[in-house]
Amino acid sequence: MSTLIADCGSTKVEWAIIHTDRSDNAPNDTSVFRTTGFNAAITPADEIARLLSEELAPAIAGANITRLHFYGAGCIGGDTDRRLLSLMRAILPDAEIEIQGDLLGAARALFGHNPGIACILGTGSNCGMYDGNAITLNTPPMGYILGDEGSGAVLGRNLVNLVFKHPGLLPDEIVTDFDTTYGLSKADIIQRVYRQPGANRFLASFCPFISKHITHPAMRRLVAGSFRDFLIANLPVSASPEGQTTVDCADMPIGFVGSIAYHFSDMLAEACAAFGLDAPVILPAPLKALAAYHLSR
Repeated sequence: MSTLIADCGSTKVEWAIIHTDRSDNAPNDTSVFRTTGFNAAITPADEIARLLSEELAPAIAGANITRLHFYGAGCIGGDTDRRLLSLMRAILPDAEIEIQGDLLGAARALFGHNPGIACILGTGSNCGMYDGNAITLNTPPMGYILGDEGSGAVLGRNLVNLVFKHPGLLPDEIVTDFDTTYGLSKADIIQRVYRQPGANRFLASFCPFISKHITHPAMRRLVAGSFRDFLIANLPVSASPEGQTTVDCADMPIGFVGSIAYHFSDMLAEACAAFGLDAPVILPAPLKALAAYHLSR
């Protein structure tokens, strides 16, 4: 018997198979692999079905999967989760399946059974209060057009705006490097963002360029400003008569999972400190900690 755990984001899904059917009392053996990501609330059902059939099914062939714990972007309950459950059952008809949002997965990975503020900063972003068992308060992330502050998609969007609308705020060598690296015109950008699928992944793909030039003050302002926007948009905050913004939950530990949190961890810690929050726990990905969480239950 084996347990399958999934951490599904818009860009990739990371899977772990925990093999628990060893007969020699050896430690549990874990296999890890990746497939293409999706958002359960946005990605069409036929596309999810194709990804599961073409990428997941071959990867677990021969594994006796009896339980699946799936944590996914866009798993918001209701019809969305029921649709995904049906698609998963087509691949794993005999398994016990749990579908949960990626935010609960982040919380379990960061804090186990203890309370804290769980945050995601990857292609998208999310944040919620965790009581050690469930998410008790969650500000809707609203996606990269209306929200997703601090995410890779928003950082990429803001970089593109800077390059095409205010190139004078960047040194000529950075603008030139952007043109050389990507070779994209304004028409190309519009086409990829407004007329093709996966716009959030496309925008997030510019984050390595931001990291490459992060020593420039304009790039640091771009990242720092987006992290500040994330904290203000997602945490309970109040403003003093003098206009100073303070966080009303600074006594709780805060943690982040995701590639953006990890690669810009120093700036994220600075943003948290500016709001009186303790140094955050940061995980590049939650899968390893989730495997430990489920093994300990």
